[in-house]
Amino acid sequence: MRIKYTYIIVGLLIVVSIVLAYDAFTSYVTPYLSVSEVIQNNATYVTGGKVQVLGSVASNSSDWTEDGSFLFNLTDGQQAITVTYEGSPPQNFKEGQQVVVIGEIVSRNHLSASEMLVKCPSKYEGEESSLLSNPVFLIAGIIGSAALIYYVVFMVLRKS
Repeated sequence: MRIKYTYIIVGLLIVVSIVLAYDAFTSYVTPYLSVSEVIQNNATYVTGGKVQVLGSVASNSSDWTEDGSFLFNLTDGQQAITVTYEGSPPQNFKEGQQVVVIGEIVSRNHLSASEMLVKCPSKYEGEESSLLSNPVFLIAGIIGSAALIYYVVFMVLRKS
């Protein structure tokens, strides 16, 4: 009877670690889109989920709104969307420069951005981001590995 409880515990540990790893992965991965993709597949992204959109800031399009939001047009050379950013733009923000905005699509050609990153290739060259820096992902990996090792060792000892 003790062996069955051990199998159940090991199985639960494996399931929990898989769920934690999946949750960590999906919560930190945001779709990366061009302006044209957002406009063409707009209905897909108006679900309240965050998207990352890469484009260039259109010339003479940036302005402040009455409520203090920063408003500008983002283009990929073919199509453009309006971006409302709550907050001050980064210091190196310029019209014509490539930026990545992260936020939610609120209507067909309008994105409400919560984050804005100015592309600066020389600064970020060779830098790689990794899910391994996410503590939830690390914990899930450690628990899953420990459960798998325990399970394998237990099976080997049981057969001996």
